[in-house]
Amino acid sequence: MVMTDAQLAQYQTQGFVVLDSVFTPAEMAEVATLIETHHQAHEERLQESGTEGISRAGEISFTSFLAEQDPELLKFVRRPEFVAISTKVLGPDVDLYWNQSVYKEGNGDAEFPWHQDDGYTPVDPSPYLTLWLAVNDATLENGCLSVLPHSHERGLVPHTQTAIGLACHSLTDPDQGVPVPIPAGTMIAMQSLLFHKSGVNRSQVMRKAYVIQYSVAGLRNARTGEVLPDKRPVARKGLPVETD
Repeated sequence: MVMTDAQLAQYQTQGFVVLDSVFTPAEMAEVATLIETHHQAHEERLQESGTEGISRAGEISFTSFLAEQDPELLKFVRRPEFVAISTKVLGPDVDLYWNQSVYKEGNGDAEFPWHQDDGYTPVDPSPYLTLWLAVNDATLENGCLSVLPHSHERGLVPHTQTAIGLACHSLTDPDQGVPVPIPAGTMIAMQSLLFHKSGVNRSQVMRKAYVIQYSVAGLRNARTGEVLPDKRPVARKGLPVETD
């Protein structure tokens, strides 16, 4: 069992839960190898275009739509572990909403601001499920995630634009939540309305994470009411979907 009833209860009440050792370090090394080619191509495109978005050259890099580009990563995000977790949280019909690697360079000097995932694109129904998977160890030194327990209870709050993404809670507020260091292969399951941030990577090595998000099938843009297109099915009637 990948998520127990007690863990689901914590997810629902606190907005997050840690799922220990879902994958082995060896499996994470394989995932890192699959991601690496796409990450390098993304870095080259950033350098050529000069347009970074929320990626910052030499600091933090977001490489999106990995599973849509790579059949092996699509197979990975449809593994039985993810089907079991997502259907337990969301119900029998689940789609892959979003997936991206988040690579934070060493010797950094900036935190990624507090935000809610829904702050980027409000959706209906909300919240969806974010799984923050440590590809290598996420530590206090290299900028692990921090969460603000129970903040999902506030609903979607206003966000402001910063130089490195949207922000909904000040980095100088006395309440800076709870850091959640986790080893490679462990995941943080979060509601998409939970406030979270990541710290400075003061280590000498890159911190690597794979963020995989699942939603109820037929998710809509909350602003337009339109069904979000091109989402890959993961489960139907509680059973895995292996092909589109």
